[in-house]
Amino acid sequence: MQGFSLLELMLVLALLGLMTALSVAWLGPASSIGSALEQLAAQSRQLAQQAQLSGRILGLRWTGQHPQSVQLNLNEGRLVWTPLDSSTQGWADWPQELRPDRPAAQEPWVIFTPSGLAQPVQVRWSWPEGGERWHWQTSTRIQVQPAP
Repeated sequence: MQGFSLLELMLVLALLGLMTALSVAWLGPASSIGSALEQLAAQSRQLAQQAQLSGRILGLRWTGQHPQSVQLNLNEGRLVWTPLDSSTQGWADWPQELRPDRPAAQEPWVIFTPSGLAQPVQVRWSWPEGGERWHWQTSTRIQVQPAP
């Protein structure tokens, strides 16, 4: 009865290590994009709930680098959108390759009111390997479809 030599065993372990490293590198960006989109969907639902419970008008906008939660405030007789205190937390690791089809703006593209969504909104999220189209029909539900 013959067994494996130490060299054969080392070679198999080296190949397994290489395959594992390649699979982690291949799955890494997709999983960070997926988690960023999940975080954004959760943030959206939370903003809708906050708007309903607090009676405030809240929104989501794109800063050019990451999404940002904002609220409508009266400032010196003018209505202005200002960032929520917690709107910068959690977006530091936003994947740079994940972009919406909206430009950076002071105005939010999704607006949550105490009575629900101000109007239906569609946003296309793109990254090098794919994309998704998000459609807010109500303030608590986002319909997600793969986009080419």
